[in-house]
Amino acid sequence: MNFLISFCLNNRITVILLTIALAVIGIFVIKNTPVDVFPELKVPRVTIQTESSGLTAEEVEQYITIPISSAMNGTAGVKAVRNSSGNGLSFVWVDFDWDTDIYRARQIVTERLAAVRDSLPEGVSPELTPIVSVTGEIMLIALTGDKDTSPLDMRQLAEYKLRNRLLGIPGVGQITVLGGRLPEYQILYDPNRLKQNKVDLNELKTAITESQSTIPAGYLEDVAGQELPIQQDSRMMNLEQIRRAILPGHPSGTIRVEDVASVSIDGAPRRGDAGFMQEDAVILSIQKVPGANTLALTQAVDDAVKEFSQSQLPKGMKLHTNAYRQSDFIEMSLENGMETLLIAGAVVMIVLFLTLLNVRTALITLISMPLSVLFGMAMFPLFGLAINIMTLGGLAVAVGDVVDNAIIFVEIAWRHLNRNAALPPEQRKSKYEVLMKAKGEIIGSISFSSVIILLVFTPVLFLSGLEGQFFRPLGISYMLALLASLIVAVTITPVLCYIWFKKSKNEATRESGDSFSARLIKRVYTPLLDLCMKFSKTVCAVMAAITLLALWLGSSFGTSFLPPFNEDCYTVFVSTVPGTSLDETTRISRQAMKDIQHIPGVLSVAQRTGRAENDAHAEPVSASELLVRVDLKQDQKKLREEIKKRIDNIPGTSSMIGYPLAHRISSALSGSNSEIAINIYGTDLPQLRLAAQKAREILSSMPEVADARANREIMVDTVRIQYNPEALAAYGLTMANAAEQVSTAMNGQKLGEVIKNQDHWNIVLRQEPNLRASMDDVKNLELISPDKRSVKLDDVAHVYKEEISNLILRDNTMRKAMISCNPAPDSNLGDLAQACREKLDPVMNAMGCTVDYDGTIKARESASQRLYLLGSIVMVLIVLLLSSALGSVRRAMLTLVNIPLCLVGGIVAVFLASPETLSSLFGDSYIPPILSVASIVGFVTVIGFAIRSGLILLNRYRDLEHQGRSLEDAIREGSQERVVPIIMTSLTTVLGLLPLIWAIDKPGGELLGPLAIVQFGGLVSATILNLLIIPATAKLFGRWISARRKELIKKDV
Repeated sequence: MNFLISFCLNNRITVILLTIALAVIGIFVIKNTPVDVFPELKVPRVTIQTESSGLTAEEVEQYITIPISSAMNGTAGVKAVRNSSGNGLSFVWVDFDWDTDIYRARQIVTERLAAVRDSLPEGVSPELTPIVSVTGEIMLIALTGDKDTSPLDMRQLAEYKLRNRLLGIPGVGQITVLGGRLPEYQILYDPNRLKQNKVDLNELKTAITESQSTIPAGYLEDVAGQELPIQQDSRMMNLEQIRRAILPGHPSGTIRVEDVASVSIDGAPRRGDAGFMQEDAVILSIQKVPGANTLALTQAVDDAVKEFSQSQLPKGMKLHTNAYRQSDFIEMSLENGMETLLIAGAVVMIVLFLTLLNVRTALITLISMPLSVLFGMAMFPLFGLAINIMTLGGLAVAVGDVVDNAIIFVEIAWRHLNRNAALPPEQRKSKYEVLMKAKGEIIGSISFSSVIILLVFTPVLFLSGLEGQFFRPLGISYMLALLASLIVAVTITPVLCYIWFKKSKNEATRESGDSFSARLIKRVYTPLLDLCMKFSKTVCAVMAAITLLALWLGSSFGTSFLPPFNEDCYTVFVSTVPGTSLDETTRISRQAMKDIQHIPGVLSVAQRTGRAENDAHAEPVSASELLVRVDLKQDQKKLREEIKKRIDNIPGTSSMIGYPLAHRISSALSGSNSEIAINIYGTDLPQLRLAAQKAREILSSMPEVADARANREIMVDTVRIQYNPEALAAYGLTMANAAEQVSTAMNGQKLGEVIKNQDHWNIVLRQEPNLRASMDDVKNLELISPDKRSVKLDDVAHVYKEEISNLILRDNTMRKAMISCNPAPDSNLGDLAQACREKLDPVMNAMGCTVDYDGTIKARESASQRLYLLGSIVMVLIVLLLSSALGSVRRAMLTLVNIPLCLVGGIVAVFLASPETLSSLFGDSYIPPILSVASIVGFVTVIGFAIRSGLILLNRYRDLEHQGRSLEDAIREGSQERVVPIIMTSLTTVLGLLPLIWAIDKPGGELLGPLAIVQFGGLVSATILNLLIIPATAKLFGRWISARRKELIKKDV
C-alpha cells in the first residue's frame, strides 16, 4: 500500500489520465448492462405436464403421475419430486439442488422420461414445459371484439396469427392463449344414422383418417434433363371435402360422412375463459426466457402489436396492451431507485460542504463518490449483475460509505498540512512527506475496517434459494463499490490532495489543523467525553440496562419473509366449490369484475378462469384470477380493503387478494399462491381429506390467519361405468372396444388435422351434443357391435354416480393435502407459524398425519438460520482480524461493545418507523413491528460499520500509548482526534440513507426501506454511544487493554 500511494504521488498526471480513461470505459459498460426490476430469479425446477382428457384424478394418479414420479425419484441432484393429479391433467415438479444448471436438469429428466413413456396409456404424451423466469409473466394482452365478432374468429386470430408473430421476438419464452373458442372441425355422429346405414364407428373413423394421409411419391429422375418431384393431394382441406369423404367398401353402395354425421367448424370444449372490462376476451400471457431484458422485450412486443394492429387486425376487434404490464412497475421502481441514488448523493454533498467548510476538501471527497460508484458498476458484467432495484439499492446504501475512506484520509491530510504550514519554515516538510505521514497514520485502520465491512457482508452472499437470489446482488454491488472506494482513496485522492491543498488563511485552522466545523464538534464533544470518563462505571451500567431493554423490545417483533411489493396491480383469486361448471364460475367472476371495476382508483380488470390449453398453471374451472390495475396515487390500503369487501360479498365463493410478483414467488417456493403452505402427509386418502377439512376449520378460527383455503381437497361427483364382461361378450364386444366407443362419444377423438399455412385445426369425432347432455344420455348411449347390432350402455354396464377425489397431491412418494393461508392484517408470518404449530400440529398428529410448513415461512426460517450461523463465523474471523490490527485479543473484544450499541438503535428505529406501533404508546393495542429478511440483512451489515468506528478509536489509543501517553491521556486525546472523521463518516452514511427510508412506500423501495431503517437507527446509536461508551469502557478496563499492560501489572506487584 505504501508503494502504491508513493507511486501515485510521484506519477500524478498518469494517475489522473488513467482515472479518466477508466471512467469512460465504465460509462460505456454501464450503458450496455441489462436492466430489470429484480435480479433474475431462477428455480432449478423441471415441470412435466401430461394432458389426458377424460381421465379422473385417481386414474391420472395411478396410470400417469406415479410412473413418471417413480422414474424421477432417486435421480442425481434431485432434492424433491412433487406431483398433482387432477381430472385429465398431471403435473410432476422435479426440484434440483439450487446450483444445478437448468439445461443439465432438463436433460436428466428427459432421459428418465424416455424410459417410462412406453408404460403410459395410449395417446398420452408427457411434455416438459418451457423454461421461463419465476417472475417471467411480463405482460397480458387482451383481444376484444364488437357484437358482430365471433369468439371463434377472435381465438383463431390470437392463436394462429398474433401468437406466432410474438413468438418470433427474441426473449419470448412462452405464450399461452385463453378465452374465445378454439376452432376445430367437428364430426358429430348420430348413432341412429349409423344404425340405419349399417355403419359402425370404426368404419367412420377409417374413412376420415385415410383421407388425412400424407404419403411421399418420390420424383422423376430425368424428364427432358429436369428432375420432377411428385406431390400428392391426399388430405382433406375443407368442410366440403370432409363431408363428401366416402366410407369405402360398404355393401349398400356409396355412403359419405355427411350421411351419418354433421360436419361443421365450431369451438373445442373449453377448460377456461377470459374477459376484459366486462367484455368477452381472448387473453395472451407473454412470458420471457430467463435473462431477457424485460423493458426491451416489452417495447419489442408493443412495437409488434402496433404493427399487427395496423396490418392484420380485422374491423371490430381491438387489442389492449394494458391488461397487465410488469414494465410499468419496473420503470417506476428504477425511476425511484435512480432518484433515491441521486438524492442520497446530493445529501452527502451538502453534509460534506457543511462539515468541512472548505471547497477543495469537499470536492476531493465528492469526486471519490461518483468514481467509486462508476468503477463498481463497471464490474457488474464480471459478476453477472444487471441494473435492478437490488443492485441500485446496494449502491444507494454504499453512497455514504464510499466517501468514508476518502473523508478520513482528506480530513487527516488537511489537518497535517495546516499544522505543517504553521511551523517555522526551517521545520516544515514537503507535501509528499506530510501526505505519506498522514497515510501512515490511517492506512491500517481504513484497510482493516474495509476488510471487516466486506467480511460482514459475506453472509448475504451465501444466502441460498430465492432469498439469496434477491439479496446477493445487493451485497455484491455494495462490496464492489466499497472496494472501488478503497482503491480511489489510495490512488486519486492523495494525488488531488497534493495538487489542490493549500495552507488555510485562517490562523486558528493553521494552528489546530481543524476547520471551524471540526473545532465546533470538538467543543461540544469534549465536556461529554470528560463526563463519561469520570462516571465510567455508571455509564457502562446504564448502557447495559438500555441494551437489555432494547433486546426485550426486539423480542416482541414479528417476522416475515419479504415485505409486500408496491405494485400497481392486484391479483384477486375467486374460487367456487370444486365441481362448479365453467359457465357458472365465469358468471360469478364476471360479477366480481363488474363490482371491482366501478371502485374509484381501479384502472382496468382482466379475468382468467380455469386454464388455457397446455398451460402450466393447473387451475380448475372452479377458480378465477382477476388482474386489477390501480392508480398508485390513491390510498392503497383503503382501495385494497374496498376490493376485498366487494368480493367477500359474493356468495358461495372463497377469495384472496395479493400482488402478481408476490404470488409468483410464493408459487415458486411451495406451489401455492399464499404465503404459507401447510402440507399434511398421510397414507389414507379419506383420512387426509378429513384432516385437511379439520385443519381448515382450526385455521379459520385463529385470529392470526386470513384466506385459509383447503376447498380443493374435497370429493366431487362423477359418473362411474362398470362393465359387465358377459353382457358385452353376448354382443361381440370387449371392455376395451366399449370403452373406446364411450370415449369417442363423450370425450371425442382427434382423427387428423387440416393445415392452412400456420393454422392447424383439429378434426375431432364425437357424438351429437344433444345425445350426451345428461346422466340418462350416458345410460342410453348406443354401442355398435362388429356385426352392426346396437345395444344401450345401460344394458351391458352399471352406470351410477359416486364421489371421487377432486385433486390428489404427492410429495416425494407420500400423499399429502395442502392447506394455504396468509397472515391476518394485524398478524405476521412468525406469529402465525408459531400459532399453527401450537394449535394444529397436536390435532394432526392425533389423526395419524404429519405436518410440514412450506412457502415463504420456510424460506424465512432458512434465511434467518443461515444468516445467524454465517454471522457467528464472521464474528470469529473479525475478532481474529481485530486482534491482529490492535495487537491484543482484549482490545478486539472491547471493539465488539459496538455490536449491542448498533442493535439498540436498529431496534428502536424499527419500533418508531411503524405507525401502528407508535399508536400503542397512546393507548391503542400493541401491534408488533415486522422484521423481514431485509431487516435482518440490515442488522448484519450495520455491525461492520459500528466495528469500524471502534477500531479507529482503539487503534489511535494504542498508537498514542506507544508514543508515551498515559492510558487516560491516550483515550482522551485519541477520542478528540478521531471524533471529527467518525462523525463525518457516520453523518454522510446516515443522511444518505434517508432517501431510501422516504421511498419505502414507493415501487422499488419495499426491500431497501426496511434495510435502511435498521442501518439508520443502528448507525445513529452506534456513532453517538461509540464516542461515549468506548472511552468509558476503555478507562474502566484500562489495565486489561493497555498497550503497556505488562508494565502496569508489574507496577501493581
